[in-house]
Amino acid sequence: MKPWLLNILACPMDKHHPLEAYFYRWETPEAEMEKIAAEVGKPKMEREDKYRILKKQLGDGTISPPAMRAIKDLTGSKAANTLLAKASKLLQGKPESREDIDALYSYMNLPDLGEGLLFCPECDRWYPIGSAVESIPEMMPDELREEEKDLEWLKKWGAVVPEKVLKNGKPFKPG
Repeated sequence: MKPWLLNILACPMDKHHPLEAYFYRWETPEAEMEKIAAEVGKPKMEREDKYRILKKQLGDGTISPPAMRAIKDLTGSKAANTLLAKASKLLQGKPESREDIDALYSYMNLPDLGEGLLFCPECDRWYPIGSAVESIPEMMPDELREEEKDLEWLKKWGAVVPEKVLKNGKPFKPG
């Protein structure tokens, strides 16, 4: 999953947006993440149109700063957290710099998330990312979810899953 997807995802049960996002493992190797982070701010003529579009999207609300601010990157990737920290200036409405635009573009579009969790603060539902198919968010209605598989996934990531999901998460929580 590319982080930009958080701009359009909403809870399938109550349509709430933005969802809280917890990132647990990047599919992109750390060496590649470091390379992406090291390149931030260096001139990239081939991205000029993309930067212009990104600025427009920030202005018209297509890019949802609340959705991007709702990311909790728990992967341990220093490079990813550096990118997110640089991009956060823009997400807080501070004046933009070329480096900030490049950091936001790079974080949203270049790395792939392997596993994580999406949480709807409105209805307390949680959705795994990468449970059945790596990097794919599984946003199924309750009646189509598989309790055993979901609980196994929760157990795997239990040490970093938010307490509110473990105690109150729907449709399943550890017994």
